[in-house]
Amino acid sequence: MEYAILLHPGHNRVYFETSKTLSVSELALAGESLSSPCQQVQVEEIASVPYVTFQTAKPLQESDFLLLGQLSFVYALFEKAKTDKDILLHPIACPSLGYLPESIRTILKYTGKTNELFTRMMIQVARAACTSQTKGAPLRLLDPVAGKGTTLSEGLLCGMHSFGVEINADTVHEAYQFMKKYLETAKQKHETHVERISGQNRSFTAKRYTIDFAPDKESMKTAPLHWELVAGNSIHCDQLFKKNTFDLLVGDLPYGVQHGSKTTSKNNKRPSSITRNPSELIASCAPAWRKVLKPGGVLALAYNQFLLSFEEFAALLEEAGFTVLKEEKYRQFTHRVDQAILRDIILAK
Repeated sequence: MEYAILLHPGHNRVYFETSKTLSVSELALAGESLSSPCQQVQVEEIASVPYVTFQTAKPLQESDFLLLGQLSFVYALFEKAKTDKDILLHPIACPSLGYLPESIRTILKYTGKTNELFTRMMIQVARAACTSQTKGAPLRLLDPVAGKGTTLSEGLLCGMHSFGVEINADTVHEAYQFMKKYLETAKQKHETHVERISGQNRSFTAKRYTIDFAPDKESMKTAPLHWELVAGNSIHCDQLFKKNTFDLLVGDLPYGVQHGSKTTSKNNKRPSSITRNPSELIASCAPAWRKVLKPGGVLALAYNQFLLSFEEFAALLEEAGFTVLKEEKYRQFTHRVDQAILRDIILAK
């Protein structure tokens, strides 16, 4: 069987050409999980319009279309056929999970926000490499540098319980107020909770905001989705959450252009400092991240290669006990965002 995917028009125009290559890499990884794995994945122009095309040994099933519909670059899916004169494209509906309206991904705008489609790609690439999931249970996703929660929103749209940690308390409060108001406007059943938490002997303090929600009363009783954002320091992840909690740890590290990374001492007694290089953040936080990630879970972090090389990043993660995924299929995501940012993704278990 042959299929064609029309690329999403929302790709950042700065790296649209590169996004075609990124889409092929994303599908090549995710396609390994289909009932009939993808073959011959490539970009093909049909009537001067670029599509990502692929073949499978057997026809795909509805569960496959559900997975394909969650990939970052998929705008429309077609079954592809050829005649002597023409290429025929028969549209295939990709079922929606229906947890939230897609509008949640674009309404909240702020300085430093990551492109939603790139965030979705990181989540899907991490999920493709993940082997920790309990059958039938939603994945649990953590963004340890969450900002206002772009990663959390994308995780919810993919049916995942979504958690985040953000050091800026005002940012967290704004994200919580936005999420609460959005659910009220969307008429989603939801329950909220806010609590102050502290470490042993008050070694640190933090504030936890949680929302459980579902589209109706029955779903709220049986299978609500969970949104949680903690105003605290990511260095304390292993105290904010239980050990082996998360299947995916996905984040977009500071690029050193619009904003740097804040660092604080473990006891929070030394004032915060700003550094353009994320290596200090990784060195201090990665051990705690490893503790809260399940065996078989995957870390996926985006970073600026102009600030930190892949080899340097891999060494920091391996020192913290991670196994970095270095196969060629996991090394296909480098792309230029602008003059100061050469973005890449590193994956580790």
